[in-house]
Amino acid sequence: MTDEFYHKDIFGAVVDINLGAVEETGDKQLFDKKGREFNIFALTDALGARNKKDAWILYQKALSAGLSAEEVFFKIVWQVKSLLIASKTKNVGETDMKVFPYNKAKSFLENFKPGELEKLSEDLVIGYTLSRRGEGEVETLVEKILLKL
Repeated sequence: MTDEFYHKDIFGAVVDINLGAVEETGDKQLFDKKGREFNIFALTDALGARNKKDAWILYQKALSAGLSAEEVFFKIVWQVKSLLIASKTKNVGETDMKVFPYNKAKSFLENFKPGELEKLSEDLVIGYTLSRRGEGEVETLVEKILLKL
Protein backbone atom coordinates (compact mmCIF):
# COMPACT_ATOMS: atom_id res chain seq x y z
CA MET A 1 0.00 0.00 0.00
CA THR A 2 1.18 3.47 -0.73
CA ASP A 3 1.29 6.40 1.66
CA GLU A 4 -1.44 7.97 -0.44
CA PHE A 5 -3.91 5.29 0.73
CA TYR A 6 -3.55 6.41 4.34
CA HIS A 7 -4.35 10.01 3.46
CA LYS A 8 -7.77 9.36 1.90
CA ASP A 9 -11.10 8.84 3.61
CA ILE A 10 -13.59 6.16 2.58
CA PHE A 11 -14.92 8.38 -0.21
CA GLY A 12 -11.48 8.88 -1.73
CA ALA A 13 -11.14 12.50 -0.65
CA VAL A 14 -7.66 13.47 0.47
CA VAL A 15 -7.49 14.08 4.22
CA ASP A 16 -4.64 15.96 5.86
CA ILE A 17 -3.46 13.62 8.63
CA ASN A 18 -0.42 14.15 10.81
CA LEU A 19 0.61 10.55 11.44
CA GLY A 20 3.37 11.60 13.81
CA ALA A 21 1.11 13.56 16.13
CA VAL A 22 0.59 12.32 19.66
CA GLU A 23 -3.00 11.47 20.45
CA GLU A 24 -4.67 13.27 23.36
CA THR A 25 -5.37 11.11 26.39
CA GLY A 26 -8.84 12.50 27.03
CA ASP A 27 -7.99 13.66 30.55
CA LYS A 28 -8.73 17.33 30.27
CA GLN A 29 -7.76 19.65 33.06
CA LEU A 30 -10.67 21.78 34.16
CA PHE A 31 -9.96 25.06 35.86
CA ASP A 32 -12.29 27.54 37.47
CA LYS A 33 -12.18 31.28 36.74
CA LYS A 34 -9.35 31.79 39.25
CA GLY A 35 -7.17 29.13 37.62
CA ARG A 36 -7.64 26.46 40.27
CA GLU A 37 -8.32 22.89 39.19
CA PHE A 38 -11.96 21.87 39.66
CA ASN A 39 -12.67 18.68 41.63
CA ILE A 40 -16.00 17.08 40.67
CA PHE A 41 -15.89 14.82 43.73
CA ALA A 42 -16.45 17.84 45.97
CA LEU A 43 -19.86 18.08 44.30
CA THR A 44 -20.65 14.39 44.86
CA ASP A 45 -19.57 14.74 48.49
CA ALA A 46 -21.93 17.72 48.93
CA LEU A 47 -24.71 15.59 47.45
CA GLY A 48 -23.95 12.77 49.88
CA ALA A 49 -23.90 15.22 52.78
CA ARG A 50 -27.22 16.69 51.51
CA ASN A 51 -25.76 20.17 51.53
CA LYS A 52 -27.87 21.79 48.82
CA LYS A 53 -26.15 25.17 49.00
CA ASP A 54 -22.65 23.77 48.49
CA ALA A 55 -23.90 21.31 45.87
CA TRP A 56 -25.55 24.08 43.84
CA ILE A 57 -22.50 26.35 44.11
CA LEU A 58 -20.18 23.52 43.05
CA TYR A 59 -22.52 22.72 40.16
CA GLN A 60 -22.23 26.32 38.96
CA LYS A 61 -18.44 26.12 39.33
CA ALA A 62 -18.40 22.87 37.36
CA LEU A 63 -20.30 24.50 34.52
CA SER A 64 -18.01 27.53 34.53
CA ALA A 65 -14.94 25.24 34.57
CA GLY A 66 -16.12 23.67 31.33
CA LEU A 67 -17.92 20.50 32.42
CA SER A 68 -21.14 19.81 30.58
CA ALA A 69 -24.35 19.32 32.51
CA GLU A 70 -24.46 15.71 31.30
CA GLU A 71 -21.01 15.00 32.77
CA VAL A 72 -22.18 16.37 36.12
CA PHE A 73 -25.44 14.42 35.80
CA PHE A 74 -23.61 11.12 35.40
CA LYS A 75 -21.36 11.86 38.41
CA ILE A 76 -24.53 12.43 40.43
CA VAL A 77 -25.95 9.14 39.12
CA TRP A 78 -22.70 7.43 40.13
CA GLN A 79 -22.97 8.83 43.66
CA VAL A 80 -26.62 7.82 44.03
CA LYS A 81 -25.81 4.35 42.70
CA SER A 82 -22.96 4.04 45.21
CA LEU A 83 -25.27 5.10 48.03
CA LEU A 84 -27.90 2.57 46.96
CA ILE A 85 -25.33 -0.22 46.80
CA ALA A 86 -23.97 0.71 50.22
CA SER A 87 -27.50 0.76 51.66
CA LYS A 88 -28.27 -2.74 50.38
CA THR A 89 -25.04 -4.44 51.49
CA LYS A 90 -23.35 -5.20 54.79
CA ASN A 91 -19.72 -4.88 53.74
CA VAL A 92 -17.51 -4.04 50.78
CA GLY A 93 -16.91 -7.73 50.06
CA GLU A 94 -20.46 -8.04 48.74
CA THR A 95 -19.82 -5.39 46.08
CA ASP A 96 -17.44 -4.64 43.22
CA MET A 97 -16.63 -1.26 44.77
CA LYS A 98 -13.31 -0.08 46.14
CA VAL A 99 -13.05 0.29 49.92
CA PHE A 100 -12.74 4.11 50.04
CA PRO A 101 -15.85 5.01 47.98
CA TYR A 102 -17.84 2.26 49.73
CA ASN A 103 -16.96 3.55 53.20
CA LYS A 104 -17.68 7.11 52.14
CA ALA A 105 -21.07 6.07 50.76
CA LYS A 106 -21.83 4.16 53.98
CA SER A 107 -21.05 7.29 56.01
CA PHE A 108 -23.40 9.37 53.84
CA LEU A 109 -26.33 6.98 54.40
CA GLU A 110 -27.15 8.61 57.73
CA ASN A 111 -28.23 11.71 55.78
CA PHE A 112 -31.03 9.89 53.94
CA LYS A 113 -34.26 8.37 55.25
CA PRO A 114 -35.41 4.97 53.96
CA GLY A 115 -36.88 5.33 50.48
CA GLU A 116 -35.32 8.71 49.70
CA LEU A 117 -32.45 7.28 47.66
CA GLU A 118 -34.84 5.17 45.58
CA LYS A 119 -36.98 8.27 44.92
CA LEU A 120 -33.89 10.30 44.00
CA SER A 121 -32.75 7.57 41.62
CA GLU A 122 -36.22 7.42 40.08
CA ASP A 123 -36.27 11.20 39.62
CA LEU A 124 -32.89 11.05 37.88
CA VAL A 125 -33.98 8.32 35.47
CA ILE A 126 -37.33 9.92 34.64
CA GLY A 127 -35.82 13.38 34.25
CA TYR A 128 -33.04 12.15 31.98
CA THR A 129 -35.50 10.19 29.84
CA LEU A 130 -37.70 13.26 29.47
CA SER A 131 -34.72 15.43 28.56
CA ARG A 132 -33.66 12.95 25.86
CA ARG A 133 -37.19 13.13 24.45
CA GLY A 134 -36.91 16.90 24.28
CA GLU A 135 -39.30 17.54 27.15
CA GLY A 136 -36.72 19.26 29.35
CA GLU A 137 -33.05 20.09 29.72
CA VAL A 138 -30.35 18.23 31.61
CA GLU A 139 -29.04 21.54 33.02
CA THR A 140 -32.40 22.27 34.64
CA LEU A 141 -32.81 18.67 35.80
CA VAL A 142 -29.48 18.70 37.65
CA GLU A 143 -30.27 22.04 39.24
CA LYS A 144 -33.70 20.85 40.41
CA ILE A 145 -32.26 17.63 41.83
CA LEU A 146 -29.58 19.51 43.77
CA LEU A 147 -32.02 22.09 45.11
CA LYS A 148 -34.44 19.36 46.27
CA LEU A 149 -31.83 17.73 48.54
